[in-house]
Amino acid sequence: MLKHTGPKKIGSIIERYVLKCMKSKMSRNEIRLILNWNIIVGTEIAEYTRPQKIVYAQNINSGVLYLVVTNGSKALEVQHMISLIMEKITVFFGYKAVYNIKIKQESIDFFGI
Repeated sequence: MLKHTGPKKIGSIIERYVLKCMKSKMSRNEIRLILNWNIIVGTEIAEYTRPQKIVYAQNINSGVLYLVVTNGSKALEVQHMISLIMEKITVFFGYKAVYNIKIKQESIDFFGI
């Protein structure tokens, strides 16, 4: 049986993503970060990066953002921009929500949510 590979309705993509968020018990900060990533870092950086999750240790002041990057050269570029990205996240939230960023290199499938 062939799978439909044409254009997808945005409503079905959003619905699937919201259900995934509810099932995985993502924090409100993670959801806001993922949904507003283009606004936070800009479209150029957002083309090859995607926030994966924020992990908090003992207290809320220990947020570590796991960031997925598409390839090695871009990962190195992002590594040099970590402080800038953290500053942009702080400005967006109005407080320091992320204290560190860890980079993970893999392919990004935006619609395979």
